[in-house]
Amino acid sequence: MSTFTDRQLTAQGAEWAVATPHSTASRAAADVLRTGGNAVDAALAAAAMLTVVYPNQCSIGGDLLALVGTADGDVRFVNSSGRAPRAVDVAALVQNHDIMPVLGALPVTVPGVIAGWGALAETWGTRPLAAALRAAEAAAHEGVPVAEGLARDLRIEQKVVLDDPGMRQVFAPGGEVLAAGQTLRQPHLARTLAAIADRGPSELYGGETGASLVRLLAAHGSAMTLQDLATHSVETTQAHSTMYDGLEYLSSAGNSQGLYFLQALAALEVVRSARGTLDPLGRDAGVVASVLAWAASDRDRYCADPQWSDSPVEELLSDPYVRSIAEKAMANEPVTLQAARRTSGDTVAVVVADADGTWVCLIQSVFHCFGAALLDPSTGILLHNRGASFSLDPASPNALAGGKRPLHTLMPVLVREAGELIGAHGAMGGRAQPQVHTHMALQLAAGADPGRATSASRWVLGPMEAGITTGAGAIVAEPGLSPSGAHAIEQAGFTITPIDAFADGVGHGQLVRRVSGPGPGPGGRRLAAAADPRADGSAIAQ
Repeated sequence: MSTFTDRQLTAQGAEWAVATPHSTASRAAADVLRTGGNAVDAALAAAAMLTVVYPNQCSIGGDLLALVGTADGDVRFVNSSGRAPRAVDVAALVQNHDIMPVLGALPVTVPGVIAGWGALAETWGTRPLAAALRAAEAAAHEGVPVAEGLARDLRIEQKVVLDDPGMRQVFAPGGEVLAAGQTLRQPHLARTLAAIADRGPSELYGGETGASLVRLLAAHGSAMTLQDLATHSVETTQAHSTMYDGLEYLSSAGNSQGLYFLQALAALEVVRSARGTLDPLGRDAGVVASVLAWAASDRDRYCADPQWSDSPVEELLSDPYVRSIAEKAMANEPVTLQAARRTSGDTVAVVVADADGTWVCLIQSVFHCFGAALLDPSTGILLHNRGASFSLDPASPNALAGGKRPLHTLMPVLVREAGELIGAHGAMGGRAQPQVHTHMALQLAAGADPGRATSASRWVLGPMEAGITTGAGAIVAEPGLSPSGAHAIEQAGFTITPIDAFADGVGHGQLVRRVSGPGPGPGGRRLAAAADPRADGSAIAQ
């Protein structure tokens, strides 16, 4: 959690609003909006800047998922998650590993960020992608102060950082990892961003930048080829949705866990109808935890690349099915969860709304902290390890296969009321992202403003990296869980591991919401933005 005193965590304006987990990225987005760019242009500028200032959490060597909504209320889901190399030797991996490797070249899938940026700029932007990259290129070349979140992760992952020549060159140029406030310079990444600005996404998916990545990966045992990069595609589809407390929440499906947030929210609507406004830190903590556990169980059972596995999406969101989840949760019926190596994720969320009625929630990530811990010295690109989500169990719907996309934790969220867009919600938190979103949604439904919704105490189910290790059925709880909430959680069959301070190990979120107040529109309406204090971000509005 940052202690910077110059960060503005909440803001309101009549025209536009933005929130990101790093203040420099928020300013980059605001600069675009002030000079006439739209919400997509601004989101891209912030996303590019985040790959420079927050490389522990995102990179142009990672993936991207986004939701874009327009003034007519239409919402589209943009999925630029990458696939496993088509020639991957599954038999060799099964023979040599019990589970998918986490570090190195083997868990690297095709990076989707750059293609996703290109698709967003081309479809909804008012400026070319190159314009969004200029500030990030300059920051990479000139250097930026190391944020507290990055410095903390460099300390924690020091051995991993020093073991990789590329990472050592960037993050420990003097032999020791950089500390907060020191200058992080990335000249090779600056040149790569300039090349992409000049030649477009094809520079990564068919140019020398891509060829350099393939050479590095091949040297470390990957089957990735230039053809794998060249055949990457971005899918744009309709978003899925459900209702909660009169609002329509929209999120991603396919290989994304967004569907299971919607499932949990639909089940909690059943609970709310029976109990009234829900308090996740008080009497309702147990039933909320149980609903989230049942949704997580379905995610682990069904979530996979739909081109390889037939997930029963309509059934999972059907009224009878979500009602059954609610009833089991209210009866404290036990649920068994798969053990997970970690729940936290290294992800950034950018949320923006503009005066023309365009809303964006853009999520990008390297998956685990510093991804695969493999940085290409020639291009400055840090590669993600999204393939670590694959299963080596051939019976799993998420079983590794060449050309397949893994289960994805990224899940953007937009909100509509009576067909009109009123909210963009984003979160970091790995497998716990549905839980972070649920906490924010319940806080808002109980009357909290966006600032309170992002900063309120939180608990999450599953193993986290908040300085502790827990089992699959454990709740990691920040200060603020009431005695009645703790009792309800224990009655629901979960154990509680308290932590003594707020931590980004329980995820951090960003919000933009339409609120009542002095401004244009019937009755006066404004945009309110909030950045989570657990990260290094800020909110800006005008």
